[in-house]
Amino acid sequence: MPGVNTEAMNEHLAEISTQVATGAHCLLVCDGAGWQRTGERLIVPSKIPLLPLPPYAPN
Repeated sequence: MPGVNTEAMNEHLAEISTQVATGAHCLLVCDGAGWQRTGERLIVPSKIPLLPLPPYAPN
């Protein structure tokens, strides 16, 4: 992808979804970037729940 945005994230999620077995789930940890926030433009497949990190996560 030429850039990082919601469209690219949707493509990323769709590709991950093709690799998750039927009936399985794949938890995706997100750092809270703007393109990772759920909303009307982000399409999150039901088998990929998103787990956002808290505002501060120590290394």
